[in-house]
Amino acid sequence: MFRKAVASEGSGRELSAIVDDVRKKGYDISGDVMKRPPRGYPTDHSRADLLRHRSLIAARPLGCEQWLHTSEAVDRVLSAAADLDALLMWLVRHVKRTA
Repeated sequence: MFRKAVASEGSGRELSAIVDDVRKKGYDISGDVMKRPPRGYPTDHSRADLLRHRSLIAARPLGCEQWLHTSEAVDRVLSAAADLDALLMWLVRHVKRTA
């Protein structure tokens, strides 16, 4: 479901823009990435970099500063959650499986 959504023009472009925005906010995008796009997708696909992902991780270090032991920690964690909201909502809309 993930790859189908990435390959689709509408949802794929949306994810690409979201990933670019998350990177601009200082997050690294990583995960389990294959060497080339999976069978059935052209190697020159405009979103080949995203099609290669088996998992998609957005992360940035928060450090172990003094703020970690204060109420400021909650604000920083909530800020990080807000930064990733668009990515998480895209995944829910396009990849979520029902039990």
